[in-house]
Amino acid sequence: MASKVRGWLHYPTGLFIRDYLLEHGEAYPQEIWRALKEKRKSLGVAYGSVRSFHLNYIYVLKKLGLIQPVRRERVNPKWFPRTYYRIVPGMENSPLWSAPQIALDPRRGKPSIRRKYAKERAKKMVPKPITPEELERIWNAASAFLKEKGYIITREEFEIVKPEWPNEAGLYPTFEERVGYVIRQAAGIAYISRLARRLTSVEEAPEPFRSEAIKLGRTLEKEWLRRKG
Repeated sequence: MASKVRGWLHYPTGLFIRDYLLEHGEAYPQEIWRALKEKRKSLGVAYGSVRSFHLNYIYVLKKLGLIQPVRRERVNPKWFPRTYYRIVPGMENSPLWSAPQIALDPRRGKPSIRRKYAKERAKKMVPKPITPEELERIWNAASAFLKEKGYIITREEFEIVKPEWPNEAGLYPTFEERVGYVIRQAAGIAYISRLARRLTSVEEAPEPFRSEAIKLGRTLEKEWLRRKG
């Protein structure tokens, strides 16, 4: 059996997935993503969305022949069944686990590309924190619009699912765009939570409901911006 890598600084996501599958035998993508999310949260390290996880890892690992589907399980008649994966026998110690994206597309590992990306990110200005008063105005405007459209979610519920929203809203330059951002995020959460009958995030919802929630949020955001434009 492949030896497990310890320590986050030396623990790429590909190896985390490999080790998780070595330990559990098989797992479905959202299960692995949740474990990764909890690990990174405990270390104060950023993590991507479950959609990004699917595109950048599950899809890539399948293309590289490192994982394979073994069974499907339907847990809700309204949702698509879960697909469980395992490591392809004999691929446990493959070096491809360390950097699967580069293994699939070597151009992603070129230093020139990485330097260009780093420069572009460095150009972005860090926004000033939004004041509590401004946050209150943003939430009140977004909440009133959502209630008008029949989507009810409290600020407390929103902040449980989206605690980082004040920082993300600050990335938008105008008040209207910040409200639009909150509308987009909160509408999706309200929609998914209504279907699940519990408070949950859009990222944790299976398809096609995740896409429906994202589309709904974008539609309402556009309507708000048109109204204010």
